[in-house]
Amino acid sequence: MKKLVYSVMWMVGCGLMQTAGAQSYPDRPITLVIPYTAAGITDASGRLVAKKLSERLGQPIVIDNRPGAGGAVGAEYAARAKPDGYTLFMGTRGTQVTNAMTQKDVKIPPASDFASVYGFIDAATVIVVRADAPYKTLPELVAYAKANPGKLSYGTAGNGSAANLTGELFQDMAGIQMTHIPYRGSAPAVQDLLGGAVPVAFDYPATTASFIKSGRLRALAVVYGDRIKSLPDVPTTAEAGVKGAESSSWMGIFAPAKTPRPIIDRLSKEMGAVMQDPEIQQKISDLGAIPLQADSKGLDKLIDEDQRRWSEVLKRVTINSN
Repeated sequence: MKKLVYSVMWMVGCGLMQTAGAQSYPDRPITLVIPYTAAGITDASGRLVAKKLSERLGQPIVIDNRPGAGGAVGAEYAARAKPDGYTLFMGTRGTQVTNAMTQKDVKIPPASDFASVYGFIDAATVIVVRADAPYKTLPELVAYAKANPGKLSYGTAGNGSAANLTGELFQDMAGIQMTHIPYRGSAPAVQDLLGGAVPVAFDYPATTASFIKSGRLRALAVVYGDRIKSLPDVPTTAEAGVKGAESSSWMGIFAPAKTPRPIIDRLSKEMGAVMQDPEIQQKISDLGAIPLQADSKGLDKLIDEDQRRWSEVLKRVTINSN
């Protein structure tokens, strides 16, 4: 009986300590781990909301870029951080869902190692080539790839990244074969495309729109269900003749598992307020993305849906895990 009383008292005490900690949270700077290089859409959108979230929380949010292995390096670091709300993680569909399905030789923290906070962005992928490429439209690219199977290569932010999976899904739907060239982030992939080291890239408007508008790159199609505001003249893949390739990549804030629930709820509430800001919504649209407003439960639902969808897709396509 005494053991039971002590156990109940211990549990109540722990609950009171967590509540007290949440009430004073945050009382020092917070770190947001971004698992990709600077200048990509994950970095740009993470910095965007971090600034506004910092203002609402009254504490600085320090950005810590930890790229590598399609986001797995940063994910592993963040998952092992102390679960006190002072280390947050900028997760994507790749880091939270598909890396575990595709990177068999890399240590991938499972989704259960994280607590969902808030999903705030859905990013479309655009197929881009150099302006002087011999294929001027998506049908011309598909025809070239069919005539030269395996000779065309395409760059992305890394093995197992959302752009990589989108590229493989597109090939499956188009009936073509290209060779994937992984990079450590969007920025180096686009730079190699500009330099001619890779002929095609699957990337995001955040890193390609300025080059498209300046005429250095040509956008052949958006791999999305609808045209996007930042590139209104670029057709969707379905409009360009390849149906069934629609894809996107959501991004959101996560915390290490076992972070006290009151802290998760506070962060989710403040992120919801951030996403009501018209300036934030406009800047996300300027990145060629769509604002999301998925609280912690909504983000969990996105993860569950993607796990089902991409496990089916990956039965048909092959992702290089090297």
